[in-house]
Amino acid sequence: MEDLQSLIKKKHEEMLYTTVRVVGEQGTGTGTIIYSGPVPNMEDDGNGIRYETYILTNHHVVAANIKLEKKWSTLLKREVKMDILSECTVEQFLFEYGSWEAGHTGYKADIMAYDSDMDMALLRVKSSRKFDNVAKMFPRGEYKKRLRMFQPLYAIGCALGRPPVVTHGHLSGFNDVIENYPYWLSTAPTIFGNSGGAVFLSDTMEYVGIPSRIGVTITGFSVNAITHLSYFIPIVSIYTFLEEQIFNFIYDSKITSEECARQRKAKRERDEKMMAVDISRSEPEKTNEGDGAFF
Repeated sequence: MEDLQSLIKKKHEEMLYTTVRVVGEQGTGTGTIIYSGPVPNMEDDGNGIRYETYILTNHHVVAANIKLEKKWSTLLKREVKMDILSECTVEQFLFEYGSWEAGHTGYKADIMAYDSDMDMALLRVKSSRKFDNVAKMFPRGEYKKRLRMFQPLYAIGCALGRPPVVTHGHLSGFNDVIENYPYWLSTAPTIFGNSGGAVFLSDTMEYVGIPSRIGVTITGFSVNAITHLSYFIPIVSIYTFLEEQIFNFIYDSKITSEECARQRKAKRERDEKMMAVDISRSEPEKTNEGDGAFF
């Protein structure tokens, strides 16, 4: 009995407590805490060590918080489209006696990176407190060695906007491609609101993906959700996203968030300069031909 209680407690700490509700401008979804660590080169000022915390969710959960507007670029000397990112809210749930939901604490969060095609977004919580419960990511590069159909899974998310709901199923497929990106299939039921949550292996409690889509059937004018056909973004794509967006420190302890920030800034400056060169090359050469017509 004691071993069972210890296992249940561990499941709470490594899966349930890493789940947050994400509130965007046009709806709610779920997010998973994937990093909470000390801010580099920031000494204790008497108020405690400052921490930075990151949450992974779906792009479509926060899409309404991302707007494209035309702004004047002093470097390019023309109007260019820029993304205007408004903050969203993440809600961490408070539990009594381990499981009894007793409310939630809300935090503002900034959208730090996103990819609409991969359907992922990375949020940074606007709080310097430490979040004790962080999802344990499945090791990079080991999925073909360790993952098989029939492996039991948990899906956790704020289904229909509720506090976190836990469902159980099995890993059921690796070969689905949706809009040119790979998805894996789980039979752990999910529904609207689970988007951006997490899929965990039952035995090791490792984070292996993000529930993003479900199967549907269309009969006449009605759409029926097939909740046990749950497609999730695999851990392989999560690593690719973090690497492409230069947030490697989240999974690589040899790199700091400060180093990644410098690399992102340098890349942005290089891209802007290359764009300026491309624009100047594409502009037609000016001539003085015909200027004499005006006095």
